[in-house]
Formats: sequence, C-alpha cells, structure tokens
Amino acid sequence: MNEHPTQQPTPKRYSYSANPIGLVNRVREVHRLYNLWQEGTQERVDFTLRAVRRSEEQLAEHLGVKLEGMDILDVGPGQQLKHMKVLSVKNRVSGIDMDIVPQGFNLSDYLAMLRYNPLLRTVKTATRQALGFDANFEKELARRLSVKSFPRLPVYRMDATRMSFSNGSFDAVVSWSAFEHIDNPKAALTEVARVLRPGGIAYLAIHLYMSHSGSHDPATYSNDGSAAPPYWPHLRPGIRETMQGNCYVNKVRLDEWLRLFAETMPGAKFIHERQEDLAQPLRELKAKGELSEYSDDELLTVGLIGMWRKPKQG
Repeated sequence: MNEHPTQQPTPKRYSYSANPIGLVNRVREVHRLYNLWQEGTQERVDFTLRAVRRSEEQLAEHLGVKLEGMDILDVGPGQQLKHMKVLSVKNRVSGIDMDIVPQGFNLSDYLAMLRYNPLLRTVKTATRQALGFDANFEKELARRLSVKSFPRLPVYRMDATRMSFSNGSFDAVVSWSAFEHIDNPKAALTEVARVLRPGGIAYLAIHLYMSHSGSHDPATYSNDGSAAPPYWPHLRPGIRETMQGNCYVNKVRLDEWLRLFAETMPGAKFIHERQEDLAQPLRELKAKGELSEYSDDELLTVGLIGMWRKPKQG
C-alpha cells in the first residue's frame, strides 16, 4: 500500500456546512446539531456499532467476506472517525476526507483546519471537542470494544475522484453517507475499483437525495422538539424554498446510481433501505397530484447500499 500519498487541495464548497445560508439559519442549524449531540453518548455508540455490525453481516451474507485482517480505506469518514475506529480493532484502516480531520487537541490539526476547512466547520468541531462530546464518545466506544484506546489513524485530505493511492492498495473500500456529497460520483466509483486489489470488496452506503431527508437540512432529522417540516420538503414547490441544506449534495437519483454502479462495478449487489412508514403519506400526496414526477421506490428509499467484489482476474 502507498503509505504516504500526496495530500491534495480540494474545493471548499463540498465541505459540510460550506453553503452560505445566512446568520439566522446558521444559528438555527447549530442549535439543532447541538441537540443532536446531546442525545446521549450511549445512544450514539449503539448507533455506530449497529451500523458497522450490520455492514459486516451484509457483506458476509452477500459476498461471503469477513472484515478482519484487511487493509481498509474509509471514504469520507467524518470528523469523529466513528466507523474507522470500530474497524481498526481488527484491521489496518486509512481514511480520506475533503476536510482536515483533527484527532484530539492537536494544534497542527487545528491550524490546518483554519487554513483549509470552512470556519464554521472548524468552530463546530472545536466546540464539540471542548464540551467533551468526542472524548466521551471515544471512551465509551473503546469500552464497548474492550480496547484501552484508539491509535491515531491515518486520514488524508484527498479528493475521492483523484486518489493518490497506487492500483490495488486495499482489500476493502467502505463508505457511509459520503458519496452523495461528491460532484462526480462516477469518477469516485472508478477510483474505488482501481485502488481495490483483485478479489477486494467495496461497501458503499449512500443517502439518497430523493428521500425525505435527502436535502440534509437538519430539520428533517432533528429530534429537538421543533416543528417538523412537511414530507419531502426539498422536492415540493412552495416548500423547498424554506429548506436549507447544510452541505453540498449531488442530487443523483436512484436509477442513475444503479447505472453508475453497473458501468464501474458490474455485478454489484444492492440493498434498498426503505422508509415504509412514509408509504401512506406518500399515497396521500400523490392523490393530490404532488411528487408525480418521482417513483415511489426512489421516494421511499432513504439508503442505497452497493456491494461489489473485484474480479480476481481481468
């Protein structure tokens, strides 16, 4: 594996919270996110462990693969490196992200964040760490995994569409809710296939734009007690103007994702994570003539999981 890939400059507009939405909306967003952080360390650890264990079960069932003793790349691991930390217990894990990802109170990390990341992203991360949310999360996660602590993990600032790793660098490439933030997902999928070793596997979980929460407005997934927005607000004229997505999303539709996988990872297997509890509200909206341009499948599918094994030859 390429141990020291070249760090690449990346456009800031793709960064979480890089969109200009005004002071009032930023204050509202921070308030909602703060309440999300406050939901409880135990619950957040449970959610993370369930996500990774579910991924491991799905890979075992559909590809016959066990994530253990592997060189793994996590694309877009996020500021807490949650999934990376879980996987690092039994694997060698690296990550790439559009933003600088600090690990603990490391001054050089924060200086780099001030240079490359949006200011609000830096403030959010510093605030979360200063209030102890990250430290408490990591401590509880380590306890649940029966490890003393987690080592500093290699995370490179790198564009997923132009990776610096050499061909065949990894046994597995994983990603949770990152590919919807990439403006050229076909190029990123092609890169994933390139950096996998023959026989290597990809596990890519994508949050679909046409789902109810696809705009990534915190109002659609916050539990802070504020008034919930109407269903699929970002897709409905007269309502979508009131929504403020807090990051760049590429708006790729379900059928297009399936086509992109077919072109770059032929034979990929898929799991559609559906919100069946929204089926009745959807029927009511369509009876009124709304959302007719979208299929029920893409509106009810919140997550698409693509799994693929690279051929061992050819």
